Amino acid sequence: MALDITAVNALVGRQSAPIPARQAANIPDIRHWCEVIREDNRSYTVFERDIVHAPAALLMVWTMPPLWAPESRADSEPHERAIRLLEEAGYAMGVSVALEQKFQRPLKVGERLSYRVTLAGVSQAEVETAIGRGYQLELQYAFQGQNGELVSEQLCRRVQVARVTVNTKN
Repeated sequence: MALDITAVNALVGRQSAPIPARQAANIPDIRHWCEVIREDNRSYTVFERDIVHAPAALLMVWTMPPLWAPESRADSEPHERAIRLLEEAGYAMGVSVALEQKFQRPLKVGERLSYRVTLAGVSQAEVETAIGRGYQLELQYAFQGQNGELVSEQLCRRVQVARVTVNTKN
């Protein structure tokens, strides 16, 4: 199926409904993360006593949908619909190529987040990347605490390519 870029463009600027985190920020996940990366920041590793804030790097841990049983939002959420349109046109491989993060305040242990995604932009033609030709999407994420206070804003640049190509000339 050929890509109708006007259908994708019609989704630009549209925002998803709030997407709730599957679980609250929690000490076991923080402990595992600290052990894996050998983090020795005592504000994270005094787990059982007085830990108050979660590491900023774990923000998406609590908001990511499970990989083994994806919840389809392709029909209702603008960013998912744009990705689906690209996939249906043969651009089936999605790769995040850049992520800009701004943290407004620390995430509290026990806090349950939600987030919204706005399709901020799409390239108007194929772009050439190191992994192949495709379309670039800009996805703006806004993460909120349970009281509605902004915790983080993130801009994710994602490329949808038809097939991955490998440069073997080096």
